[in-house]
Amino acid sequence: MTSYEYGFITIKNKTVMILGLGYVGLTLGLVMADSGYAVKGFDVNKGLMAKLKRKEPPFYENGLQDLLDDHIDKRFKLVDSPEGNAAEVFIITVGTPIDKETKEPKMDMIRGAAKTVGKMLSKDNIVILRSTVMIGTTRNVVIPELEKASGMKAGKDFFVAFCFERTAEGRALKELRVLPQIIGGYDEKSCEIASRLFNEYTPTIIKVDSVETAELCKLMDNCYRDVRFAFANQLATLAEKIGLNIHKAIDAVNLNYQRNSIPKPSPGVGGPCLTKDPYILNKVFRLCGMDADLLLSARKINETSVKVIPSRCDKILRGSGKTLKGARVFVVGFAFKGEPETSDLRDSTTLWFLESLRKYTKDISGYDPVVTSAEIKNLGIKAVGIEDGFRNADAVFIMNNHRSYLHWNIEKLVVKMNKPAIFFDSWYVFAERNMAQYKDIIYTSIGIG
Repeated sequence: MTSYEYGFITIKNKTVMILGLGYVGLTLGLVMADSGYAVKGFDVNKGLMAKLKRKEPPFYENGLQDLLDDHIDKRFKLVDSPEGNAAEVFIITVGTPIDKETKEPKMDMIRGAAKTVGKMLSKDNIVILRSTVMIGTTRNVVIPELEKASGMKAGKDFFVAFCFERTAEGRALKELRVLPQIIGGYDEKSCEIASRLFNEYTPTIIKVDSVETAELCKLMDNCYRDVRFAFANQLATLAEKIGLNIHKAIDAVNLNYQRNSIPKPSPGVGGPCLTKDPYILNKVFRLCGMDADLLLSARKINETSVKVIPSRCDKILRGSGKTLKGARVFVVGFAFKGEPETSDLRDSTTLWFLESLRKYTKDISGYDPVVTSAEIKNLGIKAVGIEDGFRNADAVFIMNNHRSYLHWNIEKLVVKMNKPAIFFDSWYVFAERNMAQYKDIIYTSIGIG
């Protein structure tokens, strides 16, 4: 029996080292530990590591606290440095941010992690890249760094696969166990070992023919969604212009018609993934001498649609003899999404909205069901409770779709507003509440003319 065959059979007994303990790395590591793997984890963020050592969740994720309590310092050990900590499986989950000015993907963290892992590699180890990257990164960036640092050859001395993350924040711990895992290996052996590794906790493995195909699959997932959302958001601007309700139109064309699945419009599309992945894929198009006009147009629509909300609402208020200038405003929903719930503020469209809103008024208070008051205060916003936020407000903006809003006694809240007032429900959460019954409350949303 070869060492490879032995390693394949006993994969569950191998130690896993995860480099990068953000949303992707931490949730993966905890699920693997919960499935019986011995896991080691490292992140360069010392503040994050300190929190994890205290078993404090660094972000909100349903079920996260229980897994931290169960596995930190047991099956999941935090290490101060990856070097000197032996493992047979190395999983790279570091970030690939986009330069804010050039929109170019930054590869320094990927290169650094690959160099670190390369220095630690032993024969028959496997390295798995899980970060979102440009097509060709595994073969042309990661593998050369691994080979240079280790003095070994991929496919001969060690194995490499690209196995990307595709969970939704807020239900990642559940989805890791049920979603199909797409795997592209450097060679057949790499693909088989990675498949066995992930098959221990998720039932469906989809093997593709190369690491490049797997890298493309990841970018396809998110860019497709961004384009779909942009389609709805552009239709919404048309409906506003000609006096129609895009929500009712979408409901009509989707009903009992399986060819359609048009999403509802939203106040832009934010978050840590959909805001950057189109730019990563665009870079690949450019390297091939091609244009990605559709991707870039969709991203522009999704980045700008939220920024025009204050000017639109100011125009509406002026029709009632008021203005948004100097108005008292209550903003609800700061996380980049409400469902499934998360505390993640990264590239939240609410932050983009605030940039435009502050041109009209500085009298802004805020509330979020998950984001802490301290985090809201750090944004320069007065953190208040729901009733205090509505009290004497000239405008209320609902900026994400957290399901708890449906439990509000909306009649009790809107009477506290400084009427005439505007109630901007960007996700159409209160559409079934007959908001027109409340005198001097101007109810509107994205896509309502």
